[in-house]
Amino acid sequence: MELLNKCPICSSKQSENYLSAQDNLVSKDTFAIKKCSNCGFAFTSPRPDKDAISDYYVSEDYISHSEKKESIFDRLYNIIRDRNISYKLRLISDFKKGNLSLYDYGCAVGVFLDKASQKGWSVKGYEPSEKAKAIAVQSGIEIETPDQILSTEQNCFDVITLWHVLEHIHDLDDTIQKLHSLLKDDGVLVVAVPIADSWDAIKYKENWAALDVPRHLYHFTQSSIEKLFSKFGMKITSVHPLKFDSYYISLLSEKTPIFKYFAALINGWYSNYRAKRTLNYSSLIFFIQKNME
Repeated sequence: MELLNKCPICSSKQSENYLSAQDNLVSKDTFAIKKCSNCGFAFTSPRPDKDAISDYYVSEDYISHSEKKESIFDRLYNIIRDRNISYKLRLISDFKKGNLSLYDYGCAVGVFLDKASQKGWSVKGYEPSEKAKAIAVQSGIEIETPDQILSTEQNCFDVITLWHVLEHIHDLDDTIQKLHSLLKDDGVLVVAVPIADSWDAIKYKENWAALDVPRHLYHFTQSSIEKLFSKFGMKITSVHPLKFDSYYISLLSEKTPIFKYFAALINGWYSNYRAKRTLNYSSLIFFIQKNME
C-alpha cells in the first residue's frame, strides 16, 4: 500500500477524511477517501501500489475486461456500452472531421476501437490488462506495449481517448504529459470520468458504485478536471453527458432489494433531471485541447 502525502492536483499536503468505501468487487476491504483541504480534490489513500493493484482487477465480474453476457447486469452493461459507443463516435465526428488517427489509452477489450476502425479511422490502443488485451488482439486491434508508447513519435494523433481510465492511473502527471506530447497541436483529448459531486454520488455517498475503490484512485469533479489539465497548458473546449451511466450506476449502488430496479430507474432519471442546470451528470465526457494562445 502507498500513502499519498500530497494532493495530485495542487500538491497541498493538507487533507481531511472524506469517505470510507468498501471494495465490493474483489477484496471486500474498506478504503479511505481523502479530500484536499486546499482545492477539494478527492483521492483514495492509502491505495495499492502499481504492482499490487492488478490483484484488484481479477474478477469475472469486472465487465469491461470481459465479454460476459450471462446475467441481467452483463446484458444491461453491453446494451449501454454499445449505445454509448455510437454516441461517442458521433461526438468525435462532429468535433473533428476526416479520416482520423485515434489512440485509445486503456482500450479494454477493444470494442470502441473496433467500431472506430469501421469508420475508416486509423486506430491504435494501449491496455495493461493481459486478459482484456488478448480479447482485443483476437479482434485484430493493434495494441501497443508500454515501451512502444514511450517511443511513439510526438504530435501524431488527431484524437486520444480515455474512457473511464483517468481515475485508474497511478502516474497521473507523467501519463498526461506523454499523451499531451502524442497529440497533434490541433488534436483533441477526450476524457470520460464519473463525477463525484453528481446528484447520485451525493445520494448514495459511500455506497456510490462509481467510487469503485481501490481501482478508482481519484474522484473527479468538473472543477478538478479543469484544474488538472490547466497544469499542462490544456483547456476544456466542450462537455457532454453520459446519461445512461446514472441508471447503471444507480442500479449497482442501490441497496433496497425489493424495489431495486424501480429505485434505480427513478434515481437515475432524477440525477439526469437535476444535472440539466448544473451539467453535473453521473459521468461526463470532456473534450480537451492544447491551449495555443
